[in-house]
Amino acid sequence: MEKIDIKDWLQNQIAQELGTTIEEVSCDEDFENLKLDSLALVSLSYELESQANIEISPTIFTEFNTINKLAAWINAQK
Repeated sequence: MEKIDIKDWLQNQIAQELGTTIEEVSCDEDFENLKLDSLALVSLSYELESQANIEISPTIFTEFNTINKLAAWINAQK
């Protein structure tokens, strides 16, 4: 299976959800400030779980509150 870059994948998915460009999604911005609703976070966590091949709870976005922090945690799990 092809290894994906979690940080790039998250940035792309969030940009799509927000209807913006990848460049406008900062990897250091708190998820709370990105204005993603709970449905978007649940959907994102489900998709991320299948991409990363590890169990992910929607609460992960509060535990690791930026793309950089979340990507680092996911990469450490592998």
